[in-house]
Amino acid sequence: MKLLYKKVEQENGTITFYHTGKWKKLYYAIPEWNRKKIDAELEEYFIHQNRRYYLSEFVAVHNTFWNPNPPGYMTEFDGYMNDSFFSGYAIKVDSEEDRVKIFLFVS
Repeated sequence: MKLLYKKVEQENGTITFYHTGKWKKLYYAIPEWNRKKIDAELEEYFIHQNRRYYLSEFVAVHNTFWNPNPPGYMTEFDGYMNDSFFSGYAIKVDSEEDRVKIFLFVS
């Protein structure tokens, strides 16, 4: 069940964020795209709707080089990933407990 988290009104439309209110456990594995590398390292991932999402797939919101000016409504999150032009996922990471909270955003 998805719960409404927040709505962000903008000039070109509204962005709506949903979440389940649950934390997802982080696991460690070598991603499929790195398995043939000799020096491949373990990466953190979580499972959402029977799919693995590696943290390296998400754009870091607070990375001043790759994302120097994140939108104000995204600064509470640690990362985001678009899955289409109109939707994607944002995450909050709790590194002390090895878990992540995932949010669906739709415009």
